[in-house]
Amino acid sequence: MLDVNSIEIFLHHAYASYFAEPRGTWIFRGHSDLRYDLIPSVGRHSHTLKTRQRYERSLFDVFRREAQGFLAALPATEWEWLSLAQHHGLPTRLLDWTHNPLVALYFAVEAQPETDGRVFALRCLAKTPEAVRAASPFSITSPVKYYPNIVTPRIRAQEGVFVVSAELERPLDTTFDGDWRIESLRIPADRKPHLRYELFRLGIHGSSLFPDVDGLAARIRWQHSITSPFIEHDEAMAAAGDSLGSDAEPEKQNLITGMLKLLPDTSQA
Repeated sequence: MLDVNSIEIFLHHAYASYFAEPRGTWIFRGHSDLRYDLIPSVGRHSHTLKTRQRYERSLFDVFRREAQGFLAALPATEWEWLSLAQHHGLPTRLLDWTHNPLVALYFAVEAQPETDGRVFALRCLAKTPEAVRAASPFSITSPVKYYPNIVTPRIRAQEGVFVVSAELERPLDTTFDGDWRIESLRIPADRKPHLRYELFRLGIHGSSLFPDVDGLAARIRWQHSITSPFIEHDEAMAAAGDSLGSDAEPEKQNLITGMLKLLPDTSQA
């Protein structure tokens, strides 16, 4: 498992492993704790019903019945109701994924600073077949990739897509076969603050991914609680440079140089 110690390492791996194929071939998900499995929320929460399936169905039926009074337009299918319920925090069989690996990296570093995180990359080519979408999401026998028709500002900002789990209490990566495959990258705990700051400077932060007043407030609160890791590093390097000479180069310059190498060469255009 590759350790991600910098944005440069992460992007080099993404270019080599994911970007050579069409967008959507690979999708990504970040976990703030390396130990978390790919189990949907409805498979993790405790409940008082006789079976997990009854618990799921009761949640869904009550939500669909009582949410109608709050909605200007009603979802047309159970699939759309399920994505709406997921958006509003109801435990469902959906797992949130993104087309953007930097978004997944954000969710791996934004919490639990004492714990290693993980970014999952899932290669899954096909969308949900029409025959499957014409039936119920509660009757699928294998996981499917699902693009909802109801696209909220949050889904759009996060470049989101869902994977619908077929088995509620089993990790997703133990339930599929065929052309689906998965890999993961480790995010060391001691690199989380640095990576989160780099993402912030690249435009990936709370208010860009949650485009509402709550997201804005969360980003401002975080921004006023941190200092740039580059400032402390550059001060240390400057002090070391007094004794080591001009060969001491700040890490910031290394990052910029490395990212420039990732850009296409347009000098011959």
